[in-house]
Amino acid sequence: MEYIKRKRLLENYTLRGNSGNYGEILNIKTDSLGNPITNDLGDEVKNTIDIDIFITQNYEDMGMASDETYIPFEENYDGLEMNEEIFKGESFKQTKLQLPSDFNPAIDGRFPGVEKQQYNQPATTITGETDDRYLSNVKSYKLGSDGKPLFKNNLNMSSDINNTFNGVLSNNPVNGIDYVIGALVRNRSVIPNTGIRFNTSHNEYVSEKTNSGNINRWKKTKYEYNSHGLITTPIEAMEPNVDLSAITKVEQYFNVVSPPEVRDRVFINRGGEDIFERHSIMSEIKTRDDIDEYRDNYF
Repeated sequence: MEYIKRKRLLENYTLRGNSGNYGEILNIKTDSLGNPITNDLGDEVKNTIDIDIFITQNYEDMGMASDETYIPFEENYDGLEMNEEIFKGESFKQTKLQLPSDFNPAIDGRFPGVEKQQYNQPATTITGETDDRYLSNVKSYKLGSDGKPLFKNNLNMSSDINNTFNGVLSNNPVNGIDYVIGALVRNRSVIPNTGIRFNTSHNEYVSEKTNSGNINRWKKTKYEYNSHGLITTPIEAMEPNVDLSAITKVEQYFNVVSPPEVRDRVFINRGGEDIFERHSIMSEIKTRDDIDEYRDNYF
């Protein structure tokens, strides 16, 4: 249950001016002189303290849409026979569209003649430079005669060798160390074009001066990463990230909605109780179910 507290300034309801009831709050509404305000029938208007309470309601539209499996173009599709009869033989058979040579599903949308795997977007290669911090993740536990860590080709230094490969691919005095972080493994073999591939030079360094005046220095490192966009069918070890479906509407449920359901229960606590409070509550309860549901189980 959520409690919302509201304060009202009683000064707005207190009589001032030249009224004989100066400083009082009457049971009826009056003007500034204390004269009663009446309605169109001449009856006095009860004095109330108005509080705006917004009660939310939920409408459920049953005729919006549903998803169906997407079916590509079929050469033998006969169209809608019933509509052909209604519209005096006019054909409603879908036609096969010409697929653009540079088809991009993210831009061109869906075409009836496209196979599901053709919606897969080609990988985008992302390259850049970084520091050599990730080199420590692929070094061997052994040290060479010079006391420096060894880098053994194809040695998996990942904590989960059955699913991930962190290791050196090649180590060349001229070209530097090629290694990969986070590559996927299938049947103990590294899947190509997965993970982030790095190349760290042996003798080329990069320096950077920090805001505090210190100099940071590291071995020059380049990285390369293949990023895929839409995938509708599995590519190597990558699972699909989108699903093709047709949005259909169920005509028999058009304009059909369920009755509004009130989500909020309103209870105004006036800051005190009297002997009539419980009787007032019982007067609002009509059935035994109301006792369980009254004020969101407050009763």
